[in-house]
Amino acid sequence: MLNFSWRLRATRHLACTALLALVAGTWVGASPAMAASLEGQTFEDTAVLSDRTLRLNGLGLRGVAWIKAFVAGLYLAAPTKDSAQVLSMPGPKRLRLKIMLDAPSNELTKSLTSRIARHEPEPVQAQIGARLQTLASLIDGLGELKVGDTVDLDFQPDRGTVLRLNEKPIGQPVAGDDLYRAVLKIFVGEHPADKRMKEGLLRGGV
Repeated sequence: MLNFSWRLRATRHLACTALLALVAGTWVGASPAMAASLEGQTFEDTAVLSDRTLRLNGLGLRGVAWIKAFVAGLYLAAPTKDSAQVLSMPGPKRLRLKIMLDAPSNELTKSLTSRIARHEPEPVQAQIGARLQTLASLIDGLGELKVGDTVDLDFQPDRGTVLRLNEKPIGQPVAGDDLYRAVLKIFVGEHPADKRMKEGLLRGGV
């Protein structure tokens, strides 16, 4: 009888624990689905790209004064707070932009091309010039970006830079890790478009 009562209490305890776990959105023995958010924009903590699981390294807001353009999320194979390591790290990467302002996509193109023209050495500009224009044309082709849109700039080692809008691939991949590195520098390089955004992207894990 004592043994039965102990089992009954243990069963009830397990049932209560399971119920609480379900209410909390987790299950005992399983990893919960995690996410991070900034300015109301939510990012999953992992992404699968080129058969690799990437982890969210950080989030950063791109904005001027009270105007908020987008929140960027950087996904890497290994967390780091070192911008040089981000730029030299082999393997797939993802820059995800969650749009917070209605604007034509060529505004994004102008920022990208002007900063590369300003900060990349001439030999690098000459080397990536034609491919940069191809990528710029793809971004221009997105048209009017709306609040709630998601733009991905992915790097896949066997393909190159892949542009996606709301999970849909746009055009053909643009080859070369040198091109993607030049784009990435705009976010986390020595001369970022937004220093606070850079700091957020380099948190080393969220």
